[in-house]
Amino acid sequence: MAEPSISMLVAILSLVLLSPQCFAFHTAATSRTAASAAVAAAERHGDRSSSPCRVSPSTASTRASCGLLQMSSNDNDEDDNAGPSSSSSSNVKLFELDDAFEDDGENVVGTKFFGGSTVKDELYVPEEEERALELQNVKSEQEVEIEYKRFEDGNAFGDEMGKRVGEALQAAINQILYNDSSSSSSSSSSSSSSSSDVASWKEDPSLQWETPFSKSQNAGNSPLMELSASKSFYNKLDVAILSAHTIKSEGNIKAVEVRWDIGVVWPNPWESRALLTGTSTLAVRDDAESNCLVLMKQNDKLDGSNPKDIVGALSSQLLPRFWDVYHIGMSPSTELDPRLGTPPSSSQSLSKNSQGKKGLFSSYKLSYLPPRLVTEPSLVDTNGREGRTAQALPNHGFTTAIKTMGPNKEAFSPVSPIEISISKVEEHEGSLVKWSVPVPPEFASNGILPLPLMDEDESEDEDSPDEGDSSAIVRKKGETRTEFSSPYTPGRTTKPPPSPPQSLSSSYALRPSRLVATLPYAGSPQDEEVTELRRKLYQEVVERDGNVPKLDSRGRPMFFFWMNDAKACFTRKGGLGMAVYEWRGDWSKSNEVGIELEC
Repeated sequence: MAEPSISMLVAILSLVLLSPQCFAFHTAATSRTAASAAVAAAERHGDRSSSPCRVSPSTASTRASCGLLQMSSNDNDEDDNAGPSSSSSSNVKLFELDDAFEDDGENVVGTKFFGGSTVKDELYVPEEEERALELQNVKSEQEVEIEYKRFEDGNAFGDEMGKRVGEALQAAINQILYNDSSSSSSSSSSSSSSSSDVASWKEDPSLQWETPFSKSQNAGNSPLMELSASKSFYNKLDVAILSAHTIKSEGNIKAVEVRWDIGVVWPNPWESRALLTGTSTLAVRDDAESNCLVLMKQNDKLDGSNPKDIVGALSSQLLPRFWDVYHIGMSPSTELDPRLGTPPSSSQSLSKNSQGKKGLFSSYKLSYLPPRLVTEPSLVDTNGREGRTAQALPNHGFTTAIKTMGPNKEAFSPVSPIEISISKVEEHEGSLVKWSVPVPPEFASNGILPLPLMDEDESEDEDSPDEGDSSAIVRKKGETRTEFSSPYTPGRTTKPPPSPPQSLSSSYALRPSRLVATLPYAGSPQDEEVTELRRKLYQEVVERDGNVPKLDSRGRPMFFFWMNDAKACFTRKGGLGMAVYEWRGDWSKSNEVGIELEC
């Protein structure tokens, strides 16, 4: 009697599974298991009491699942206790699939069973489909503006030979430092030239190389082999080719001047970051038939008064900096934009004052800045000093987000300072605020750099504050004035809320060499004290010491502000993804107000 009892339990369970509650099943695998159990019970006990699933045509997903459980109601076995037989099992109809696989010449076989036809009728919009086809076939105008192709910038690579040398040399360097075999294709796959157009870079066996850098015995006289050997010494090594110009041509031998940035992370406990800038004069043989550039001679020079002093260029950057140690848990050590005491000795057209000399009692500092690749977001601000727009990088200047926690945290390179310039706008009401952030060699080594995506409708959303927002507009009954509650100032003020910025833009540029004079300051770029400090700086530098200021398009001196207490953080592929603003005591006067001079 034990076996019939178990069989009856299985039959009862099958009745429950095959009831109208089969709508709860959404997994085909589970449905097949239940259906198999039900069929087995029906064959053994001749069950005919189960009713089929009924699914509305609009519930396509449920129909697909319940279709597997749909049993026929035409079982007519007379004897409930009859055992399994071949005749009874052949009369069992498992699934109602006839309608699902009808083919009327328009629908694909099986689409009704899986709900495809119903879903297509609900979601298909002819206008949207036509628009999608147009977008696939026509290149969007915005696509050109979402990336910066370095080797197509005429200011950096002014001639065809300079572009070819820059692309080929950068690809060879990336292959060694990052094992980036696709670097050449990534730098030109989206450009007008294909990856096969990038020339291969080779070194002549009789290469002549003069350099201030040390040479290892194993590397011989090969710059690329020396680069590969140096990679094992530093914690990190990055090289970026910033520009290249042809200076002389004799047949297939070209003389090309190349500007580069070299960034290293020194193997000391605090992992100092050092940046070396300079130029190389290359003699290159152009083998046009094989699309190959062969290096025959190379002469390297560092920026500064002594182009061979590698020890002097590194020593000042390797010692631990006070604020890097103070904020050691906040970010890695910073890569500082180089400030040289004097311009290169090759510049003979500079005045005595332009070569680093100043008055005996002058409090300002003269610095020469070599050319650098920078990212420059800007906007038009109408909120004035109280808006404090300039004291932080704008959102539209970032191109990625950096993960700083968890197992997938990313490595990044902090750089400093962040430069801010504020000038009047003739066409619009307000001021043009422009940020300039130096790009580290790690990110600049890419051939294509991403630009931030900006939404034109972003400012419209800022005009209507949300409920509960502390910066919402509040109108009291019987009053016509507008009150503004700010989270940064206590109480209320009768001034209107800040206006959204206008004319947002962001770009990359090769900043030319500059001669600047600066005074230390402890505040922010939009403090009222900055105006007095500018006046003092102009009087000392221009009126008393006779330096010539550089003027903008309106004939006004070009002032700027250096935020040395801020770090802009880059990743190699994503670019600018984070800004870190450190606390520094007012006694340190770490920030600077500066003026640009003619050189």
